[in-house]
Amino acid sequence: MQFRERRRVIQVIRTIYDPAIKRGRSELVGRIDKERPAVDGALRAACSEAEIAEVEAFLAQRSELLSREAVREAALSLAGHMRLAESYFRTGGDGGDGAAAAEILDAWEDLKKAIHKAGFRKDKHAPRRPRRADGHARQGRA
Repeated sequence: MQFRERRRVIQVIRTIYDPAIKRGRSELVGRIDKERPAVDGALRAACSEAEIAEVEAFLAQRSELLSREAVREAALSLAGHMRLAESYFRTGGDGGDGAAAAEILDAWEDLKKAIHKAGFRKDKHAPRRPRRADGHARQGRA
């Protein structure tokens, strides 16, 4: 199961193998309201017991992650995690990381909008990190 968070809902997506096209095909199984996240009757009817357990585990994990302290800690450590992800993708990753890369790009776009809306603009006069000869920013190590 995959979970895609949108503005007001969480989409529950199942990937099934389609022999006609010889690859996986995603199908939308249901939606969960972000304001009141719970598994409703329609979603229960569309999913197996194992899938329901996975959805409930996702909702429990999401609830825990949304606690104020967890959100604050994640925001403060995000730059470091982004550097690690940069290193991972520069070395080629595992080859099957296209979905993860797409999700990261979606999340990055949402984050940029939130930062802008919160009033934090990119300061054009802030000092920039020095660049290496190959044009990439130097890795800051203390």
